[in-house]
Order: sequence, then C-alpha cells, then structure tokens
Amino acid sequence: MARSSKKRPVAVTGSWQPIPLDFLRSRACAELSPLGAKLLLDILGMLRPNAAGNGDISLTPKVMAIRGWSGRASLGAAVQELLANNLLVMTRQGSRLDCSLFALTLYPLDCDISKLDVRPGCYLTNDFKASDGSLGDVPTDCKPALWRRARKTQTVAPPRYEVPSKRSATVRSAKPK
Repeated sequence: MARSSKKRPVAVTGSWQPIPLDFLRSRACAELSPLGAKLLLDILGMLRPNAAGNGDISLTPKVMAIRGWSGRASLGAAVQELLANNLLVMTRQGSRLDCSLFALTLYPLDCDISKLDVRPGCYLTNDFKASDGSLGDVPTDCKPALWRRARKTQTVAPPRYEVPSKRSATVRSAKPK
C-alpha cells in the first residue's frame, strides 16, 4: 500500500508565522531574558504572514504601549539585548522627524528598500549563532542555558557593615616614588 504524498495540513486557524527550529532549539533562544523573549514575540506578531514587512518594524514607546510595554527603560533594555545578540538589526537610524526601523534577522528583508539605510545582504539569517557558532548549539545537561539579564541592578551605596581593611606595616612605611 503506497503512502499519500500529500502533506498534512497545519491545524491552525488564521495566519501564522513559521519560526526556524534551529533557532528555537539554540542557546541563543534559551538564554534570552524574559523581556527579550517578550519583545521577540511582539516583533513576530507585528510581521505580516511569511515575514512580510521585515525591515519596516517600528519599536517606538507609543507603538509598543499597545502591546503592554509601559516603561521606556525596559523597552530600551530589551531592544539592546536583541541587538547585542544579533536577533535584531537597525535598518534606519531615526532622526527628529523619522523613527528608527528594525528587522528581525531570522528572516530576509521584505519591505520598501528605498527608505532604509541598509541593503539586502547586510545580515544573514543565521547571525544569531555568533561568529564562533557557540550560540547555535543546543543546551545540554553539561552546559545548560543561563538567562542573560536585560538590566543589571547597581548598588549605589557601599554595604552598611563593611569593615575597612588594615594596611600592613610594610605598605605604610613605603615611601612614594
């Protein structure tokens, strides 16, 4: 009995976006902070089917407030994280009158190229793997994925109960040169 050569249809209603499995299984995806993962999902939701409109993505606070982003600092930190991990590339530098535009590097550019500062081929769709390919590896038990924090908390004041260290006698008697 011969098998049918037809593919089984995808059981999804409405439009959907394919995401490469090598990215979803990679260390680059597993090590995203929660803010970075949320922004990545929001950007995927802004694209039209088959990643149409990639390169024409605006991440202004007013546009992202609709998606639940209330703070500029958290949005800026998530954008910087995706830029640092080569998941996002700036396609147009914003000015006083124009906003910055971005493209998701998982898909090729697909928008009006005339308004961008970059041209097709400015990035590869596997740039998230890093130059040495370490972020493209699958996390294992020996080398699990660790979240990278979008923002680091900084202590302004020194610890309360810090005891000043005493200098040794040789250090105190040494003459400056």
